[in-house]
Amino acid sequence: MKAFIDTNLVLDVLAQRRPYHENSARIWELVETRDLKGSLSATTITDIFSILKKQLGAEKPYDFVKKIMMVFDITSVSQADIRKALNLGFKDFADALQVVCAKQIGAKYLITRNTEDVQEAEGIEVVDPETFLLSQAH
Repeated sequence: MKAFIDTNLVLDVLAQRRPYHENSARIWELVETRDLKGSLSATTITDIFSILKKQLGAEKPYDFVKKIMMVFDITSVSQADIRKALNLGFKDFADALQVVCAKQIGAKYLITRNTEDVQEAEGIEVVDPETFLLSQAH
């Protein structure tokens, strides 16, 4: 089963952000054990690097990006993808681009803590980590 993972979930794990860390870490674990095929966009990698560099200094983010690359598939972002995202009419461009990337990989789920910001994703179930984990427990 394929899922597109929102940037915030990865940051929750790497920066051990409370109270989100636990559920996000469980999602990461599912991807790591290959019980879930998790993908991130290439833009997520640069966003994470920039955010962590500000928080942790210049060296540590390189280690984190290497770790991410071992666990997640990375989806490229093309000029056509950017155009599609712009035409979706979302309030937040980054959310629109994530929906486009999720569709690109044929994801069944887009897992995000910002479900209220991600509008219709046509054919993709937009769920928060807790809801996703509960659905997998049944």
